[in-house]
Amino acid sequence: MSAIHQLCSASRYKPLASAIDLSRVVRLGTQPLGRGGFGECWQGLLPEKGKVAMKCSHGNIPEESVLRRARREASVWQNLHHPNILPFLGLTTLGSVTYLISPWMENGDLLAYVRRHPGADCLTLLLQVAKGVEYLHTFDPVVVHGDLKATNILITGNGEACIADFGLAHGLVKGGSSSESHSSAWKYGGNVRWQAPEILKATTDEQAKRTTKSDIFAFGRVIIEVYTQDVPFAYQSTTLVIVNWVISGRLPTRPRDAGAIARGLNNRMWGLVKDCCRKRPFLRLTAKGVVRRLQAALDIRDATRDHSLRAPSPVTFSIGCAYLRMAVRNF
Repeated sequence: MSAIHQLCSASRYKPLASAIDLSRVVRLGTQPLGRGGFGECWQGLLPEKGKVAMKCSHGNIPEESVLRRARREASVWQNLHHPNILPFLGLTTLGSVTYLISPWMENGDLLAYVRRHPGADCLTLLLQVAKGVEYLHTFDPVVVHGDLKATNILITGNGEACIADFGLAHGLVKGGSSSESHSSAWKYGGNVRWQAPEILKATTDEQAKRTTKSDIFAFGRVIIEVYTQDVPFAYQSTTLVIVNWVISGRLPTRPRDAGAIARGLNNRMWGLVKDCCRKRPFLRLTAKGVVRRLQAALDIRDATRDHSLRAPSPVTFSIGCAYLRMAVRNF
């Protein structure tokens, strides 16, 4: 039985009738273009469709574990359809390797994008990410991403943000519990720079489960990444120190350099960071609340810009008055 058939027979993953034929996918290059804690990403080519991203697990992971992870990720990802969620094209196997296929994003990830584009609209990008998170958290059943960070958010050719990498995602059934069991590696996956304090200080599997509240905490860290163009706590390299800071409720130091301020890191946005990264989960915003705050900030910014464009400068106003006086005298 093929790996895909095994996966389908043992899970909720069922290829859609309208799914793209991935049998002709060709993997490009001799090295993956990216590596993470659980897998690696290759560039591929699908005839008549163009470039695709091909994600697979590391070669040293047992096949049973690979299929379990692919099953979990595909069963969640295949049902998600939103402008700010990376589309899932399907699964395919090349040789003995199982790949999850998605569109190739030439603009790369969010962190790389804001570094390459100093004039990027950070506020709009963050609102797009927040809308993607809101979609996940209001999905039925609720989807917890579990690994939000700027490198797991990709940018489309049109410059829009799409949440990607659902390897740690899971659905919640009524009551808030996970819809399936997971390995210890999955439960304790992720990076401490983005993880919530309740996860870092967990002593049981139940306490270590990621939730919508831990997603919001991670989103607060993404705000910092976008405006600083760096990871949270970039000035600290010792993991244990960061863990202790996070558990104690300490935030990354607020940047006050001209670059961060010019990109839009004002008091309003830093207040949003604090409200997302509250030490106690129940004090954090909901995804809907984050979207509402970001939309309000965008509306205020745009209204201010429109007003400044419409308002005449003192020189223009003086010249206008002079012409008006001349016109009155000549009348």
